Amino acid sequence: MGRGTSRAVLRRGLVFGLRAGAIPAGTGAVLWVMVMTTRFLAGPGGSTLENPVSAVVVVLGSLVVGVLIGVVIGAVLACAPLRMVSSRPLRALVCFVLAGALAFGEMVVVGAADGGPALLLATLLAVPVVGAVAAARSEDIAAARIGPEG
Repeated sequence: MGRGTSRAVLRRGLVFGLRAGAIPAGTGAVLWVMVMTTRFLAGPGGSTLENPVSAVVVVLGSLVVGVLIGVVIGAVLACAPLRMVSSRPLRALVCFVLAGALAFGEMVVVGAADGGPALLLATLLAVPVVGAVAAARSEDIAAARIGPEG
């Protein structure tokens, strides 16, 4: 395994992480715009996202968690033995566990922003989804190592 191969896997992991983090970050940004528009038109509604600091925590925190997920998955796939990376079930399982465990960081972000119990529950229910998406994308991330025959 060459240095370029490792960098390619890390880069693919980072791109995956940015995409994974952009979904909750984008959702948080859209919610913040909606809450602020509603507040401007109808007055304060008591939403946590009326506080700009909470909105920034949700958006930037979600991006950080996504990047962390992608970098860790990329690093593991770049450094793991080729035998493990070449095995689809094993690679998918490792990515599922890593992404699912790291997705709990989003719970910390939502808790820090005081998102409330409904948002915490929705975030908790999204953890296996993040793991499943990472497992499904694991072949794309590791493609530089496993080659076209993998």
